Amino acid sequence: MKSRTALLSIVAAAALLLLGGVCGRRLYPPEFVSVPHSVHAGETAWARLATSGSGYGTVRYVVNWGDGSTDTTGQFRLLDTATVWHVWTTLDTQYVRAAVYPIDDPTRIKWAAQRRILVVAGGSHAPVVDTVEAPPVAIRDVEYVFTIRAHDPDGDSIRIRIDWGDGRDTTSELLHGPYYTGFYPVHTFTQVQTARVVFTAQDQAGATSVPETVLVPVDTTGGVRWYRLPPWSTPVIVNDGVEDCIYFKPFGEFDPGSSPFLALTQDGADKHATPFDSSPYGGAAYCVVTQHIIVSGADLWAFDRQLHVAWRAEMPDSSGYLSWGGPAINGNRVYFARGEDTLYCYIDSVDRGGRVATLAAQGAIADVPVIDAYGAVYFGTDSGYLYKVGSWLDTTFWRVQLAGCRIHSPVVGSDGTIYCTSGSQRIFAIDPANGTALWTIVLDGQALRPAVGQTAIFVGTTASKVYSIDPSTGGINWVKVLGYPDGFTTAPAVAADGSVYFQSNRDVLYRVNQSDGSIVWTCDCRSYYYSFYGVHYPGKLERPAEFPPNPTILSNGNVIVAGEYGLFCVAGSRGAPLDPRAPWPKWQHDLHNTGYVGGGR
Repeated sequence: MKSRTALLSIVAAAALLLLGGVCGRRLYPPEFVSVPHSVHAGETAWARLATSGSGYGTVRYVVNWGDGSTDTTGQFRLLDTATVWHVWTTLDTQYVRAAVYPIDDPTRIKWAAQRRILVVAGGSHAPVVDTVEAPPVAIRDVEYVFTIRAHDPDGDSIRIRIDWGDGRDTTSELLHGPYYTGFYPVHTFTQVQTARVVFTAQDQAGATSVPETVLVPVDTTGGVRWYRLPPWSTPVIVNDGVEDCIYFKPFGEFDPGSSPFLALTQDGADKHATPFDSSPYGGAAYCVVTQHIIVSGADLWAFDRQLHVAWRAEMPDSSGYLSWGGPAINGNRVYFARGEDTLYCYIDSVDRGGRVATLAAQGAIADVPVIDAYGAVYFGTDSGYLYKVGSWLDTTFWRVQLAGCRIHSPVVGSDGTIYCTSGSQRIFAIDPANGTALWTIVLDGQALRPAVGQTAIFVGTTASKVYSIDPSTGGINWVKVLGYPDGFTTAPAVAADGSVYFQSNRDVLYRVNQSDGSIVWTCDCRSYYYSFYGVHYPGKLERPAEFPPNPTILSNGNVIVAGEYGLFCVAGSRGAPLDPRAPWPKWQHDLHNTGYVGGGR
C-alpha cells in the first residue's frame, strides 16, 4: 500500500449508531471500500475491506473470489483497511464474497453481501495510481498542493479524477508522457471535517484504476499554514506601522548568503526586503526607542521598519565567518558579544551606532547576553563562567565558575533568579545578588535553552527529553520523551492558554500541556514541503551550531518554527499568544528578542 490507511468514518458512525451506547463485543460484516466493476483476464484485481465493531482487538478477513479460491488475510485492527488481490484467468462473471472474524473467536464470522465482477478479454490494461501525497492535517481555508503519480501499463495517456469529499471534484486534462505521470492539483477545504478524498485514473480506452482513498483531517490548528526557506537565526516580530511582520534572513537557494533580509506578513507574503550579503548568525532584535531592527553578523546593522539602512558599523577584524553574537537591547543600549572573548555596548541613535564600552571576559562568550530589571547584564562563557556586569560594562558585580564547560543561555525568573544551563548536562539556579548557586540538577542529555512560565521552567535536551522544573526547588514536575531520537536544542515557547511548544531538531513541533506534559498535537513540518511546492524538500541546511533559530508565537496564536528544513507557520489557537505573564516565555524573552526583562511585547 502506497496510500495512507483509510479510516472508514461512515462505517464507524454506522457502528456507533447500531451499538446505541450498549457495551459489549460486537462485530459487523465487512464493507468493500473499493473493488473493480470489471477486470481483464490475467490482470491483478485489488479489493479493499474494512469493518467496525467494539470489544475486539484484531480481526482477519476472508475473501471468496468466486472461482474456487479463497484468501485469508493477516491481522488488522478494527477500522483499518485491508488490501487483498487476485488474478482471474477465465472470462466469466465472478461473484466475490468477503467475511471477517475476530482472532480470538473464529466462530463469530460475519459475511458481507456478494459483489459482481466481470472478467473480460484483452483490451487495454487499467491505469494504476502509484502514490498520493496529502497534508497530514489540512488547515481550514488554506490552499494545499496534492501530488498524485500514476501510470498506464500500456503507455496510454490518462486523466486523474479527484473527489475531494466536500461536494467538489477535480478532473485533470489528458496527461501525456512517460510511464510515471505526476499531477499537482491544489485544493482548499472550507469546513472542519475528516475529508475522504478519492483518486482515480482513467485511460483513453475508458479503463479505470482502483480508487485510492486518503483521509485528510481538516482542522483549525496543528498544521502548517505556509512555508519559506530556512532562516539564519531567530526571526524578530515587529509592527511596521501597519501590521505585525516577521523579519528574518533566509538561506539563499544556491548561495547561502545571497538572499535578502525580509519582512513577511503573518500570512507569509513578502512585505519589505533589502539586499544583505552578511550572515546574521547571532540574530536580530528590535529597539523601540529608535524603531530600528538591529542585526549582528560580520558587522552590526540597523534597519528601519521598512528595511532601509539606518546605519552600519564595521567591526574591527571582522572578516569571513567571524561572527558576532545576537544583540540584547535595553533602551537604546545594544549589547552583543564577539565570537571570542569581548562584550560590546553600542548606543543606537537615529543615523549611527557608536561603541561606548567593551569588557574582556574569561573565555569565549557563549550565546547571547540578557538584561535584568535593573539593567545588569548577564552572560556565560565557554570556560564555564557566568558573569553579572553593570549596564555600562564598567563594573563586574561577580563572576562565578559553575562548570568546566560552556554556560548557555541565562534567563531571568520572576524574582530575579538567574537560570542557566551547561555543557555538563546541568541546569543552575543562581542568586543574582552574589552568584551563589541556589540549586543544581542533572538532566538526561544536554539542556541548552530554557524558558520560564508562570509556574515552571521548561527545557528540552539532546536526549529527546523535555522537562518541567520547579523554579524554587529544582524539583522535576514531569519529564517526557518526545520524538526519539530527535533532540531539542531550541528554547520552548510558552503560550497564554497553558500550553508550551517544543521544536525538535528535525522541525517537529509539539504542543504540550504545561500541567502534566501530555501532548495536545504534533506537527511534522517537513512533511508539508510538497503541500506548497509539489516536490519533496532535498534535506536540511546546515547552520553554525552556536546560534540555532528558535520558535516564537505570533500575536494571533500561530507558531513560527524556525527550523533547519524551513521557516514554517503552524496554525495555533487565537487565544494562545506568547504568555504576557510568564517571566521569560521564549528565547530572548519577547517578540522583539530584546533579552531584557522589561523589553518587547
